[in-house]
Amino acid sequence: MPTRTTPAVAASGAIGSVCACSPRPRPVYLKLESLQRTGAFKARGALSKATTFSPGELKRGIICASTGNHGLGVAYASACLGARCTVVLPENGNPYKTVLLKQLGAEVLNHGTTSDERQEKVDQLCRERGYSQIHPFADPAVIAGQGTAGLEILEDLPDLDEVYVPIGGGGLISGIAVAIKEQHPRTRILGVEPERSNAMWEALRHDGPFALPRVDTIADGLAARITEALNYSIVRQYVDEIVLVSDQAIIESMLFLLEQAKVYAEPSGAASFAGLLARSGGQGRAVAVVSGGNITLEQLDKLRSNQCN
Repeated sequence: MPTRTTPAVAASGAIGSVCACSPRPRPVYLKLESLQRTGAFKARGALSKATTFSPGELKRGIICASTGNHGLGVAYASACLGARCTVVLPENGNPYKTVLLKQLGAEVLNHGTTSDERQEKVDQLCRERGYSQIHPFADPAVIAGQGTAGLEILEDLPDLDEVYVPIGGGGLISGIAVAIKEQHPRTRILGVEPERSNAMWEALRHDGPFALPRVDTIADGLAARITEALNYSIVRQYVDEIVLVSDQAIIESMLFLLEQAKVYAEPSGAASFAGLLARSGGQGRAVAVVSGGNITLEQLDKLRSNQCN
């Protein structure tokens, strides 16, 4: 399920608008994970992990905690392997992603509102029913799967200078950073987090995983209260910088991508591009990873209306 790395430019001259936000013009490319079968990159890691399960484990079923996109990836991987799938979503979960999960045949359970509560429910069901779980980000097989996106970026742009990657728990940036830095150590990897959901930024500041007291962002896919030691250690070693962006900047990036690049991105997916625009010191060939596009027109219009009010 590879997706190409395409220029953020068409006949409309979108690159000119990007350059207007930067002190010097430079080429910008988009890695469109929003075009995956499940609308997000998560199927990469889910398939990578699911293929490690034994026939007996697959027969008992697969489970995960998610805000939506990871669940979609796990549901897709489960369907490919003929396994039952259960996804634990928050009680205030995205209704559109719930519909998509059910279309893939997943059983959806709503539990709690925090990532800790969802994970506790998953652990409980694993003990009681023998399910095998796929963690959203803190698993070597999941990270390796997400890293295939980095390999594809290098295949298309072997001489790139910067890559902007959104961060929730840190699985995507962990995989991409290792894949790219091990082959091109001079390429800068920049993580992007919402200002009010910045678990990785705080982990780096505290020299280890740090639980946020609360998370508040429109980017539900990036709303992780804490990263894990595995992801923190990889980011500390391979990632050059973390950029924080506001929800307002994310909305503006969503609209820009839609209007100028004709790319339909959800808030989590547009965060990387918001980070690219926010960082005025960037130079050279840059890639923004558009990690997902699971949002309805109605939801997008509501976000746009809230921006105007």
